[in-house]
Amino acid sequence: MLKVKGASCFRCHIYAKIGVVKLDAIVVGAGVVGVTAALALQQRGMKVMMLDQQSVAQGCSFVSAGVIYPGAFPSGTYYRTPDFPAAFFKASSAAALDWRSVPGFLSWGIKYARATSSNMVWHATDLLHELCRDSLRSFEMLLGVDLPPINRCGYLAVHLSPYEVDRAIRLNTIHTSLGAAARIVSGGELTVLEPAMCRLAIGPKAADATYLEGSAHVTDPAAFVASLADVFVQRGGLLCVDTVQGLDSAGSGKVTVRCAREKYLSGTVVLATGSRSNRLLAHFGHRIPLVAEMGYHLELDVEPGFISRPVSLQSLGVILTPSPRGARISGISHFGAPGFRGRPSLLLSALDRVREVLPMLRARPGFEVRSGERPATPDSLPVIERVSGHPSIFVSTGHGHLGLTLAAVSSRILADLVTDGSSIYSGELSSQRFRRSTKRRAVVQAA
Repeated sequence: MLKVKGASCFRCHIYAKIGVVKLDAIVVGAGVVGVTAALALQQRGMKVMMLDQQSVAQGCSFVSAGVIYPGAFPSGTYYRTPDFPAAFFKASSAAALDWRSVPGFLSWGIKYARATSSNMVWHATDLLHELCRDSLRSFEMLLGVDLPPINRCGYLAVHLSPYEVDRAIRLNTIHTSLGAAARIVSGGELTVLEPAMCRLAIGPKAADATYLEGSAHVTDPAAFVASLADVFVQRGGLLCVDTVQGLDSAGSGKVTVRCAREKYLSGTVVLATGSRSNRLLAHFGHRIPLVAEMGYHLELDVEPGFISRPVSLQSLGVILTPSPRGARISGISHFGAPGFRGRPSLLLSALDRVREVLPMLRARPGFEVRSGERPATPDSLPVIERVSGHPSIFVSTGHGHLGLTLAAVSSRILADLVTDGSSIYSGELSSQRFRRSTKRRAVVQAA
């Protein structure tokens, strides 16, 4: 057994002679969605191997803000189709578009426009809250005593204008009606929760904030996911670093995974490959409406304990999160085709805008902006499904900003599909939903 290069923070190994090991399942992708999927299948008694072209948590899991939300709203709540021109052209916007990706973006954009109808937004809001509500318990069920530390001290969203406060009050009412406790805090209470925000909490232009009490966070998302991969290996799982070049589905129901160094045969293959899933699915005539939504993060030059919980500045498109060194700034929604070139300057510009209200924040010397692609669907719901016509191939992708939040929940849904052949969410999380009208009873009235 050989140590995985660059993975000294956890105990995982490449099994050089994989051909002698009988595999029940191969999970392609070692981000948080792939690692939890591998753990869930392993928990069902399967012999599982996880494949990734890099080490664990080197994509969007690395740049994640690390928040586990108790409820969420789809993007259509905030951005309707007519809003996009202003959002993409405004220099200070929290959203950006890779203009070279526009030709391939149109089909996704049409589906997004349909997903912003009132019925679809309510459907997605209802379902996202239902799924998020189970996030922490799902991690506990999956890891048991092996669950790494998760900080359960809530989340603050700071509102810098009266318009933001009015919208937050409406959304908080929906949050609460769907089981996610949310309330407005201001002044002294905001300062007590986060003393570093006192500059925003006092004075004639004092800001209010939403306190989402049921939120949790991890201070180092990459290390957290690496710890989960460590547990997977300790429980008998196999981890291999190799570049997947394609899949071949045999008549026997087995699937061959062709990699740069080896070929691997398994009765089940799960693609947890984020925004690039369609590259491997093209051979099977299967396509999921996905675009890449690049996210960025940067270490800030502050001391540990600067903040104790995630603090978002929503109008600026960023979130400040505790990190082992002090704090990070994460954010920006930069849309494009999978594999497009990122623009770290977007986050640096956002940091300049943040410094207008929190001037003490600066980039930590010696650190650069890191980026990762979030897989985004038109309705902000993930896709978890069996590939039509190929019963041994499954997909779990499209989690957008909720990868960490929904990873363990998604792993259970996926494991149900693999081992039982169905899930109560089979229809609602299938990519076929984009070809039909989805109706789900909304549990609250529009605010």
